[in-house]
Amino acid sequence: MKNALIIGFGVSGKGAAKLLLNHGASVSVYSDERLDLSDYPELFDASGLGDFEILSNKDLVVVSPSVEGTHRLIKYARKLDIPVIGELELGYRFCKGKIVAITGTNGKTTTTKLINEMINAGGIKSYALGNIGESFCARVDEIGEDEVAVIEASSFQLESVKDFRPSVAACLNVTPDHFERHGNIQNYAMAKFNIFINQGIGDSAILNYDDALVRDFCDGIYGDVYFTAIRNKVKGAYILKDKIMLNFKEEYEFMSLDDVPLKGDYNYQNVMTAIVAAKLIGVKDEYIISAIKNFKLPRYRNEYIGNVDGVDFFNDSKATNIDSTLKACNSMRGDTSLIIGGYDKGISYEGFFANLSPSVKHIVATGDNIYSIMQFLPSYHEYTFEITSSLERAVELAKEKSVKNILFSPTTSSFDRYSSYVERGEHFDMIVESLRR
Repeated sequence: MKNALIIGFGVSGKGAAKLLLNHGASVSVYSDERLDLSDYPELFDASGLGDFEILSNKDLVVVSPSVEGTHRLIKYARKLDIPVIGELELGYRFCKGKIVAITGTNGKTTTTKLINEMINAGGIKSYALGNIGESFCARVDEIGEDEVAVIEASSFQLESVKDFRPSVAACLNVTPDHFERHGNIQNYAMAKFNIFINQGIGDSAILNYDDALVRDFCDGIYGDVYFTAIRNKVKGAYILKDKIMLNFKEEYEFMSLDDVPLKGDYNYQNVMTAIVAAKLIGVKDEYIISAIKNFKLPRYRNEYIGNVDGVDFFNDSKATNIDSTLKACNSMRGDTSLIIGGYDKGISYEGFFANLSPSVKHIVATGDNIYSIMQFLPSYHEYTFEITSSLERAVELAKEKSVKNILFSPTTSSFDRYSSYVERGEHFDMIVESLRR
């Protein structure tokens, strides 16, 4: 490619620009937001030009995950027969090493990080990239033939794949999320399925047998299929009498759940997926087990952040969908005040209220989607429900109640007020810290 256009200039867009420039391309950037390219003198800001001028002489368009396929420039580029790909696809075309790719509604970051640590522990150089926070394209030129890229792939990234073909791919689960983009659960599931769509002989897929949507993916996969299961014996990994069992060419006891620091069925699914992936890459059992025993969860995943005035505070800012929040609520021991709300994804909250843990005695909602939440509030409920305009006030209201726990688990993305769940989590930490003074 000689002349490329990047649409969107976040982490992915910057990574794509770096890779394209390294390979001699002339790169233009377009964004619907105001751009500051002062640190990128090699790039041309095309944002102020007309659409034809933006696309004139371009032989490739790279789309950032946040940019929807309905964007006018994407539709125009396709009319002009200019190839349109995502950053994930661009990185794949330059990757010399093996690729392990992980998707799912929940657990992607934990599983990606754990696989990466297993592979590195086994003496193989590995890189954790993608939706985990570091662009695939920004590092792909460093990855050697005997090394591995472990990629966390979101549905937004997987929408735009064409040839992307990981040696090992896994889907952890599919629950309602991102309807503002995909419209319904079927479209969302199909975006996730794209992680397997180009796999063939010699490739491996790992599926969560306990998730019916994910289990049914096996009918359209052409590589070898392995499963993880909590209560069923499967080819892959499963649990029997508090032991993780492996079943590849032979069946054997791998390790006790007592030695797994991540507790709960959903975490056991993540751990088993990581074990199967590492085994398929060729990592020996002892290195896998060591990585599991020493693993530390990434921040803001139902993280205990301390006790203030006799109340335990938990920061679950990473809970960007309803299913994740329900799991966090189920883990609470004792009466709990729950703080929810954020970006409006167009998701129904009917199932949320129907499946809410009885430990939740009070709910405070804040964020752009509070009215979307309220329309599904049952006429009869056994908890108080309040709304407020700020997270600071939400914490005050939660603390006024007589509870053992205050759980911040938003149920949705942070983009109404924050750049990421990390920034949102940091804000909650600061609020709690101020209560100690």
